[in-house]
Amino acid sequence: MRIHVISLRSPAVRLVLLVIGLILAAWLVNPRVLHATGRPPLAVYRVETAKRAMALTINVVWGTEYVPGLIRDLAEHHAVATFMVGGVWAKTHPQLVREMVQAGDEIGNHGWNHQHPNQMGEAQLIRDIGNTNQVVHGIVGMTPTVYAPPYGEFNQTVLRAVQALHMTLVMWTIDTIDWRPSSSVDYMVNKVLARSVPGAIVLMHPTDRTVVALNRIIDGLHRQGYALVTISELLKMGTPRTDE
Repeated sequence: MRIHVISLRSPAVRLVLLVIGLILAAWLVNPRVLHATGRPPLAVYRVETAKRAMALTINVVWGTEYVPGLIRDLAEHHAVATFMVGGVWAKTHPQLVREMVQAGDEIGNHGWNHQHPNQMGEAQLIRDIGNTNQVVHGIVGMTPTVYAPPYGEFNQTVLRAVQALHMTLVMWTIDTIDWRPSSSVDYMVNKVLARSVPGAIVLMHPTDRTVVALNRIIDGLHRQGYALVTISELLKMGTPRTDE
């Protein structure tokens, strides 16, 4: 029986070890980089974590008049959120995007002009999401790493496009349904506080009722011992999960 000894001095072996080391290093720095090396793309609904933290996401393509109040109230309560902005909206309101970042909030990507993602091809999606990233980078010098699909739509094509851009597709654990006129302030507040769990993601929009509800939601979550962090911070606290 022959015993084959692999020499670590072999250029081929050293190259393989180097590649493995680089992939592991990339994973430690940013888990999403591994998407490009074969990990299936994920739609994150929550993060499994022992830490008492939650994240607020605010999708912004309309309701501009309520955005300054949301930014102000978050700052006054020493809380942050991830504003998922549309590209057209960001291009039209660059100062508000700057104010979000100055307040410590995160800027996420909500597509270019709120088209239905499931009706778009992969190349079109990459342009749609990528153009929004470029606009945001041009305003604040930072590129979004998280994407909230308009209408909450996604399929395998959408997931592949997000993966190609090395981003994370984010859904939600708790939907305030604040865009619906029948959703009262009490309804939104009670829903969030009753369903709060570590790692939960809350979906909101800029409406007149959301501005009022936000203060009560933050106060209530703080009383429950929750810290409110950005989506990117929450992703680092545990394991992303694909179920609500």
